[in-house]
Amino acid sequence: MRKALFLSIVSGLLLTAGFPKPELHFLAWIALIPLLFAIRGKTGKQAFFLGYVCGLAHYSTALLWIWHAVYYYGGVNFILALLILILLAAILAPFHALFALIARKWENHPALLVFVLPFVWVALEFGLTYAPFSGFPWTLMAYTQPPVSRLVQFADITGAYGVSWLVAFGNTVIFGLIRGHFRKTGASLLAVGILAAVAYGSWRLDVVKTEQSAVPPFKVSIIQGNIEQSLKWDPSFLDRTLKIYRQLSLDAVKDDPSTDMLFWPESAMPFLYGIDDRYTPFVNDIIRDAGKPVLMGTIGISRAGTSRSLLNQGYLVDENLNFRGSYAKQHLVPFGEYVPFSDLLFFVHKIVPGEMQYVPGKQSGPLYLNGNAMGVLVCYEVIFPQLSRERVLRGAQMLMNLTNDGWYGNTGGPYQHLDISRWRAIEFRVPIVRAANTGISAAFDATGAELGRIEWDKEGFLTFAVRPMRSITLYARFGDIFAWFCIFMTVSALIFSYIQDAGRNRK
Repeated sequence: MRKALFLSIVSGLLLTAGFPKPELHFLAWIALIPLLFAIRGKTGKQAFFLGYVCGLAHYSTALLWIWHAVYYYGGVNFILALLILILLAAILAPFHALFALIARKWENHPALLVFVLPFVWVALEFGLTYAPFSGFPWTLMAYTQPPVSRLVQFADITGAYGVSWLVAFGNTVIFGLIRGHFRKTGASLLAVGILAAVAYGSWRLDVVKTEQSAVPPFKVSIIQGNIEQSLKWDPSFLDRTLKIYRQLSLDAVKDDPSTDMLFWPESAMPFLYGIDDRYTPFVNDIIRDAGKPVLMGTIGISRAGTSRSLLNQGYLVDENLNFRGSYAKQHLVPFGEYVPFSDLLFFVHKIVPGEMQYVPGKQSGPLYLNGNAMGVLVCYEVIFPQLSRERVLRGAQMLMNLTNDGWYGNTGGPYQHLDISRWRAIEFRVPIVRAANTGISAAFDATGAELGRIEWDKEGFLTFAVRPMRSITLYARFGDIFAWFCIFMTVSALIFSYIQDAGRNRK
């Protein structure tokens, strides 16, 4: 059992190694193989446990930034922060445990093990989009592959889940090659799948680049204030924050007077803009002097009777100080902006400062500027493809992601978050512009190609010429039909294997 435990941990660590940091993408293609060997000959309970250990090893290392956020900004000590990370990993680990259990059940069904098990992986990944709590699809296997641009372009048909399936299929085929299961068939189908993906990607890249070149550019100047997280919500530092954003904004306009708008990160202005009589005029002066529209992250108020709650919102103001629209974050961070089951967990406090809870916004329509429709996503809303899809179907020609990754420190968190945002550009063929408080601010075109970035922990500005696109992809039109097909294949195969095993037992 010790060897099996070791192999399970190795699998979890190999999965993590495919993500930033260290971003060893090729390891994802073999990461599941040690786990598949670990569960050979084990009971169902043992396989479930080994899969659970794999999940613990993976999530407690890939999500190390959770520890950083809780330890440095959650007001808890080192050990308790570590326990919170392990608790989150323990909540997510049943995903791997179920995968291992099903793989063990199919040990006597090599065809299912090689050809159907990848569908199980995707079906379980899809489940992470909606559970636990409100979903946490942060470490999809597909997200290990962004640099291989031609290979991943078919995500505009299947979403990222299709790429996850292909990588998982690579694992099961290699396992089959080692075990002597369907060597020629498996290798041939994998080769065809990869070649088909690359061929489609090559064609699609040419088409999208041609479409982009015909669209007039829209210039966005990202302002990265790099306000240290421990100072961001400090009222005594607010004057300094305003001075930083003023100087950077004016410098950006001076550097490129033709820029169409300025883009400030999530909660760049950590006060009630439009309500606070002291600081609102300072922001208005910046906008007036820059002479450019600004999309800024700020705080809003939601009133329901006598009760008041906070909104985490993006606020668009034009150069004449006319209000052009706002968007309030709809998918809030559990324990960050609100405490789930707060009646039960009365002793737990959210990480974001303030006595009031945040509440989700209700409007998801685009904001309009110069005839361009901008779909807004705040912080980790970008990890949920269904939210980007809703923006695009409502007319968005580009996605604007306001975020504050200062919580994560210089861990893998900011880099993982950045890579995930790239996938929304590929899936929906719209550019995405990302303004991050401490970095990494960047922009991607509709092929997922990076247009430039402001690195982590740097103060600065950068102007991007993006091409607003209006192209409804198959993934935008039909949504997660591939993921649902994976669920259908999983259920069908489970029924089939149960019937076969029952027949064998009767004999």
